[in-house]
Amino acid sequence: MKISILLLLCANFIFSQSFSNFSFTGSKSMGMAGAVVSDIDDIESVFYNPAGLVNSNKYSVILGSSNLYDLSFLSHEFLSVSFPNKMSFSFQQLSTNSKGAFSSSNSVNLSTEEIITISQGFNLLNDENSTLSVGYNVNALIFSQAGSAGPTGDGTSGLPGSKSNSLGIDLGIHASLRDKISFGAFVKNINNPAIGRGSTQSHLPRRMNLGITYNPFDALYTTFAFERVLGEDKTSFRFGAEYDLNNSLTLRSGIQMNPNRLGLGFGYTVRNLELSYSLLTHSILSSSSVISIRVNFE
Repeated sequence: MKISILLLLCANFIFSQSFSNFSFTGSKSMGMAGAVVSDIDDIESVFYNPAGLVNSNKYSVILGSSNLYDLSFLSHEFLSVSFPNKMSFSFQQLSTNSKGAFSSSNSVNLSTEEIITISQGFNLLNDENSTLSVGYNVNALIFSQAGSAGPTGDGTSGLPGSKSNSLGIDLGIHASLRDKISFGAFVKNINNPAIGRGSTQSHLPRRMNLGITYNPFDALYTTFAFERVLGEDKTSFRFGAEYDLNNSLTLRSGIQMNPNRLGLGFGYTVRNLELSYSLLTHSILSSSSVISIRVNFE
């Protein structure tokens, strides 16, 4: 059973080519099923629309961890630090380990994918009725793979480990009208980066997200969005809602169609500290969940 799950995951990652195509980084994104590109009111926006950094006016740190699909050998961690000058430094890592997949002995790292990101946002327009902002991410993409087991299974005559590097650029834009309606767009890997060389070269996926958010009153934000991997005939439609129950508790929910997924989550704030938890279902595998902590420094 575990081997079947691992093969399914490997097939999924081969077709998506890189976890840089993973669009549910952060508790808010996972809790709202990815319907967040136009709802950019916190530091997590660096992962799905860096134009949201224009709202960064203090030092903030957010970090989180998740076992994707509730699998202990597939862990995803992220860290982001934002600055008052509307810039941010971020780090993401996806690790695949043998522990939990084939045995309970010492864990062996099979592969690691890392993203080191520098981000910045700019205000193009900001008046009483409307705003317009843009932002970018410059991503250093690092993929490390362990050596193969070889014909004997102990590494003898196996292929050696390898490491590939690339540089990706993301672009985001956000506009709002009278704090009621906002529009967001985000393009991942707009420069069409690739890893490997020659016959092994593989271009990383380019993803486009578009969304619109309606804020009927101060405590409620509703978002409709869609996502499309450029070059593929498949579009995911998403709807999410975020409701501030009071000054401390925020509730989140969302649905995605094609494939069908459901997201639920909450955030609890005490002074300058926010603890968030979210989960996201999967049509075949178990649910993914994430825990994150955000700290704001005055």
